[in-house]
Order: sequence, then structure tokens, then C-alpha cells
Amino acid sequence: MASSESGEDLSSVQVVILTGRLRPSERVAESRLAEQLGVSRTPLREALMKLEKEGLVVGRRNVGYSLADVDLAAVCDMRVVREALDARAAEIACVTATEADLQRVRDIIAEMAVLNQQKTPGPADAARQLELGLLIHKVIAQMTRNDALIRITDQIYDQLQLALLLEVLWIDLEDSGLDEHRAIAEALFARDPVAAAHAARLHVQSSLKNMTKVQEILKHRQAIRIQ
Repeated sequence: MASSESGEDLSSVQVVILTGRLRPSERVAESRLAEQLGVSRTPLREALMKLEKEGLVVGRRNVGYSLADVDLAAVCDMRVVREALDARAAEIACVTATEADLQRVRDIIAEMAVLNQQKTPGPADAARQLELGLLIHKVIAQMTRNDALIRITDQIYDQLQLALLLEVLWIDLEDSGLDEHRAIAEALFARDPVAAAHAARLHVQSSLKNMTKVQEILKHRQAIRIQ
């Protein structure tokens, strides 16, 4: 029961980040956040420790937690690597994927489509969309059966989580990348490595364009904070 509650608290904290109530570098007021979420301090701290491991918050001794800052130059550098990794993973997966692997991709796309059809999606829905968007790329990497590629892909996506959260929160993605993910999936189902790699590259390039918009919003918010 405790582990289930801890998972729910973690999800609640992620929702708070997604709704914009916490901003990059902003200190997390634990007592206020616990009251806001209706949870005790202990499970909240467990959730914050988990988010720290994922790179979403930063813990400092005798200070507490603050939302991690975003180094957009580093993010863009990582996305160049991500483009190469995702394209190569998609190519290999076209050859190595089993029918069970492809069914996992179908299931993820189906859930994305259901969420996308909601007329008034809430923060929790946005959080789930982001989770599914991360998952589909990790699943494609797993389909390659290449341990090094899987490990590096996991590391890249773990480091990109906060930037991806901001992308979901601040940029009007309309379909949350559903069409782009569908294009990758259809190429995988057709076992067409050229089309799969091309679709994967286009998806990452689209995300890179969104980062320019995120950077503009961050600068605007920082200017307001200084005033």
C-alpha cells in the first residue's frame, strides 16, 4: 500500500510541475506543496527523492529541493545525439522486432490516440502523454536487443525529461506528436528501415524547433522574475 501511495504522490508532484506552478530553479516549499496535494511530508519527500534521481529536481543540504534548471544548449546537444540514436534504433528494430514487440508499439499508439481525443485534457493526461512519448522510444531501442544502444538511449531520455516536460506544458503541440509517432510506428510495421529512420529524424527535428520557443518563454519568465 505504501508503495502505491508513493507512486501516486510522485505522479501528483509531476502534475504540479506540468501545470506550471513550479518553474525552473524555483524552490519547492515542502509544507505548502504537501498541503496543496493533501499528502504528508514523508511520502512527499520520497517522491521528491525519486524526481531528483530522474533529474527533475535538485536537492541541497539544509536548503531543500528546487526545480532543476534547464541548460537549453546542452539539451540541443543531447537531441543531436538523440536523433542519431533514434534513427539507428528504428532501422535496426525493423529487422529485429518480434510480433510481440510490434504489438507493444501498437498498444502505446492506441493509448496516445485515446488521450488525444479528449476535449479537455488535464495535467495528468499531459503527464501520461509525455510518459508514453518517452516509452515508445525506449521500447524501440529495446527491440534492437543491443544493450549499449538501450543503455545510452535510457540515459539520454532521462536527462531530457525536464525539457520535454516544458515542451508539453508551454508549446501547443496539438496532437502531442501523435502523427509523428504514428509515422515511425507504421514504418516499423512495414519493416521499412529507410522510412523508419526518416520518420525518427523528423520527429526529433520537430522537437528541436520547439526548444527555440521554450527558450523564448524561459527568457520572458526570467525577465518578469527580475522585475
